[in-house]
Amino acid sequence: MGGTVALPQEHRAAGAGGDLDALADAALLLTSEAVTNAVNACLANGCTIPVTLFAEWNNPHRLRVLVHDGAPGLPVCQLPSVETEHGRGMMLISRGADAWGVCNHGPGRGKATWFELGVRG
Repeated sequence: MGGTVALPQEHRAAGAGGDLDALADAALLLTSEAVTNAVNACLANGCTIPVTLFAEWNNPHRLRVLVHDGAPGLPVCQLPSVETEHGRGMMLISRGADAWGVCNHGPGRGKATWFELGVRG
């Protein structure tokens, strides 16, 4: 998955590297996991509304990502065996994010999985 994480002006002026590179890598990985979970839930449940992705800097030091889908039910954080190819998305989000959760916010029915990452330093 390719993508860009736009940094607030104060961080762009300071130059990228180190912590900012790690933040961008984590944001891309966790976003990919949340979107994959949402798409898979919708495919399994015949959703008619699109998966929606929203990302914002809550302040110059905190990135929040929200992925909404119209599928019923909540994602489950599980620890699959090493042989299992699927089922690690919520575990990665729970361990990689500074904060995360599932809520009913978003367009229409369904739920939204969200997470936050902070800029260190």
